[in-house]
This record gives sequence, structure tokens and C-alpha cells, in this order.
Amino acid sequence: LEKVRTRAGRDALHKEKQRVDSTHLLLQNLLYEADHLNKEVTKCLKFKSKDEEIELVPVEDFYKDAPDDVSRPV
Repeated sequence: LEKVRTRAGRDALHKEKQRVDSTHLLLQNLLYEADHLNKEVTKCLKFKSKDEEIELVPVEDFYKDAPDDVSRPV
């Protein structure tokens, strides 16, 4: 009888350890994914596009020099 109880206790302990290990692994995966996404967001926020360096012609100069077939402001 004692062996049966010991065996049942070990089995229950083993199942609980597996559940804890599975939950811990899930937590580790989620933390890794969150860290990865934070790095991607930081990378995107630091990104500087070349088009930000382009100097645009003032609107008045554009319409002054634009051909007639280009719509003009009212």
C-alpha cells in the first residue's frame, strides 16, 4: 500500500512539474517575442528615410513655374 501511495505521489509530482515546465517555457517564449518586438519598434522609430533630406520647392515657386496643364490653386 505504501508503494502505491508513493508511486501515485511521484506520478502527481511528475505531472505538476511538466505543467510548470510547460508554463515556464511559454513565459520564456513570450518574453523573447516581446523583447524582439520592442527591438523592431525601436529600429523603426530610429529609421531615417532619404526622402526626409529632399528639399522641396516652395508651393508658390512650383505653381509659378508649373505648366498650364497642372492644376493651380483656387
